Amino acid sequence: MLKGLVRLMLVWGLSIVLAPYVSKMFDRLAQKAPEGSLLEDSLIEIGDRHSSGLVRAFGESIGDLVLGSE
Repeated sequence: MLKGLVRLMLVWGLSIVLAPYVSKMFDRLAQKAPEGSLLEDSLIEIGDRHSSGLVRAFGESIGDLVLGSE
């Protein structure tokens, strides 16, 4: 239970602290890339995957905390 709670707090804290900065960084880089280029699409995709990865990790942490880990 304690391990799950620590994991939840760590993921939650990182989500709140890092996610906005990382998203802004990838957005700025994508804006500087040539419009319609592979680089621009890749940077946007990486930013989206980073955000969805944090949401998934947060959901898994809540699930482990509530349902217990195996």
